[in-house]
Amino acid sequence: MSKSHTSQQPSSSSSSSSTTTTTTTGSPSPSSPSPAGGSTSPANVLNVQPEKPQHYTYLKEFRTEQCPLFVQHKCTQHRPFACFHWHFLNQRRRRPIRRRDGTFNYSPDVYCTKYDEGTGTCAEGDECPFLHRTAGDTERRYHLRYYKTGSCIHETDSKGHCSKNGSHCAFAHGSHDLRSPVYDIREVQVIESQGGPGGPEGGAGGGGDGQSGQAASTALIEKILSEEPRWQDNTYVLSHYKTELCKKPPRLCRQGYACPYYHNSKDRRRSPHKHKYRALPCPSVKHSEEWGDPSKCEGAEGCQYCHTRTEQQFHPEIYKSTKCNDMQQSSSCPRGPFCAFAHIEKPFVPDSEPSFPSPEFPSSPQTPRAPPPGPGASLH
Repeated sequence: MSKSHTSQQPSSSSSSSSTTTTTTTGSPSPSSPSPAGGSTSPANVLNVQPEKPQHYTYLKEFRTEQCPLFVQHKCTQHRPFACFHWHFLNQRRRRPIRRRDGTFNYSPDVYCTKYDEGTGTCAEGDECPFLHRTAGDTERRYHLRYYKTGSCIHETDSKGHCSKNGSHCAFAHGSHDLRSPVYDIREVQVIESQGGPGGPEGGAGGGGDGQSGQAASTALIEKILSEEPRWQDNTYVLSHYKTELCKKPPRLCRQGYACPYYHNSKDRRRSPHKHKYRALPCPSVKHSEEWGDPSKCEGAEGCQYCHTRTEQQFHPEIYKSTKCNDMQQSSSCPRGPFCAFAHIEKPFVPDSEPSFPSPEFPSSPQTPRAPPPGPGASLH
């Protein structure tokens, strides 16, 4: 029975041998990648996106259908949950589609305020134009805009899978696994008008060598550093990174690590110097490996524990305490000054050490524990 279940998983053997073209309607057809060094016109940006078969399978099918074996109580990948299909409705992901007019069927950045994370339902149904915060944030991670456009910081195991996120990792493991982001036409138009990074020739909507997403993020970081050189100082980053709201409309900012400002509650970071919280995850917000909605904590801004992954990674007690995998493996890091991990052997010591209160652990079975140094402090 497990063999039957496994057969529904995508095969990785063909991922590097051929490509599939994703059209605006989501139908596959044979295609070849854009010529090396060639440019892609705005028209082609909207109509063609060369995808490797494995990438296409995940973009189209991952968690979009319920597992038939789970319904029969026979799925062997339920605990821990590692199934390619969804078991409960709040794990269900809508298939992302770029329509004929060049717009997405739902935003890759703006979260829906009507979606119930517990039941997996929304008053607007599948027609909702906003992002649903599904279990594992799969609608965002496996969206045409973001899936495999950034490199994973974790190592690849002997089976070729991510050592932390397993076979379904939404981040690229090696340059061959990178793909170009697909952009909404409105974002493409703004990027072109501004002459900024990630335009058609840089792979904003498809084509190129699959590394344009990382290149665009690097270009954005360089632009930010030229406008505000203080971001090159680790002490400044520790005090200000993700503590202020980004002033750009969501669709006009690349978001993620490349932007030092926050875009939603799960991206936000309270200043550790002002709020004096510990480097421990809040038991009301983090369950197992997943960080939930910070608003679920009754302690709100005054809570003495971390509410987001960013708060924990950029906490003075953890920041730069673990070596960066990218620097160790390739001697370069795409996150630059916005990387929470150490790029040099010398340990980072803040100019001024903030004073933190002694931990008063809640009488909950989910008492938080300080994370050990190492890859556990994930960027994902």
